[in-house]
Amino acid sequence: MMRKLALRLMMAYSLAISITSCRSEDLLNSNEESPPSKFRVFSAQSAQKNGTVNYGNGFKTLLERYDEINNVQHTTKALKNAFKDSSTMADEYIEFNIRSQDFITKNNERYILFPLIKSYQVEGVIIAILKDDETIVEFNKMSPQAENYSKILGLFRAQYIKSNMKIKSVAKAPGGPCGFEGQPPCDIEVIIITVPSPGSGGGIPPGGGGGPSGGCGPYEDCIHNPDAGGSGGGGGTPPANPCSRLRAMTDTPTFKGNITNLEGKTGDGFESGFRIGNSAGGIQNQILQNKPGTNEVNLTVFPNTVVIMHSHYDQLYPIFSPGDILFFNQWVNWAQNYNSNPANFPKIPLDQIVFTIVSSWGNYSFTFDGSVPNPFPNFTTQELIDFNNRYIDLLDAAKSVGNVSGNVSFDSQKLEKGFLKFMNEKMNIPGAKLFRNTSSGNTQLSLVNGKLTETNCP
Repeated sequence: MMRKLALRLMMAYSLAISITSCRSEDLLNSNEESPPSKFRVFSAQSAQKNGTVNYGNGFKTLLERYDEINNVQHTTKALKNAFKDSSTMADEYIEFNIRSQDFITKNNERYILFPLIKSYQVEGVIIAILKDDETIVEFNKMSPQAENYSKILGLFRAQYIKSNMKIKSVAKAPGGPCGFEGQPPCDIEVIIITVPSPGSGGGIPPGGGGGPSGGCGPYEDCIHNPDAGGSGGGGGTPPANPCSRLRAMTDTPTFKGNITNLEGKTGDGFESGFRIGNSAGGIQNQILQNKPGTNEVNLTVFPNTVVIMHSHYDQLYPIFSPGDILFFNQWVNWAQNYNSNPANFPKIPLDQIVFTIVSSWGNYSFTFDGSVPNPFPNFTTQELIDFNNRYIDLLDAAKSVGNVSGNVSFDSQKLEKGFLKFMNEKMNIPGAKLFRNTSSGNTQLSLVNGKLTETNCP
């Protein structure tokens, strides 16, 4: 019965085929993400001692970080680094230490004006804008047709000359004074000047270009609130070892509540599941939807997903299926690829990803402790069928059927040993860690010289 069921539930992998009891497709979706995150530099976390946010310093920090990440030059810091490295230097930059007062539009958009320096004089005005509920930053060059442009440009030119006159006599750089041809720009003290409003309509003055624009990702400065269990990324130092990292999740009320819920559904004849993720508002806990016309749940993850949990009903083997292994391998490799894109932030904490299965005979979790995932090759149809058969043979060795009742039961240690042997032979994932989950704690499982080794987590 179970062999027939496993074959019937084979799912697509790379050639629209798959193996055993659970899915290996429908795993990843980056299109349905949590709401846009705000910038950390403009949040209460970065506020000054008096509780106010220094927006001018925030714009400066963001563009300096962008220059460093992308090896470009919009700021004096990037120019100095290029000078030290004997690299080609850009011919213009934004001087953030001279700035206007803050402006706030009727739409609650905030902007500050900065001078654009070229050939050691002010050649334009940059508008740094924070908008869309503080989720988007733009650096635009102010149009000469904007109202009060000439007055604002003149004020910035006068202040730039004044600031340089003050420091050129004493500021020295290797090879000669700062601020002259071939030398890095001078360190100007922070000056805030009052300039006339760039427009009387209450909006942002016209302009375009001048610097990068977009959300917090390219600047690696998104606010990210990990859940109460500490399993999120970007929020402090994660626990040092796999046991501690897993316990940080399995000890949370959300995880425990989901376990209790799923343990009550193993007799339903279909799978159930949950997806736990992080969001700007805290922890998300979503019910997994069933695939239409099947007994399986739809395992879809998003960039903020840290835990996927699902049940195996009693007609399935009470441990991860080969399809589950495929899913886990694809998840961690997709996460690695997502992290490699500088525009994607916050990054996905691969070492805190948890994949859990709940059954009538026990619960198990996968975590990933490898630095770089290895994707599976494109298995052929015959390879997948062979994997399926080998999996069934190994796990059937742990199965017992009552002579009178016909009820199926499993020897957990034989089941775990057979499963790990299957993984080592057919679907090895370096860095994958298998744990048995119980109400009293987690136990790491491994094969050492062919023997099942149990390491109780403290």
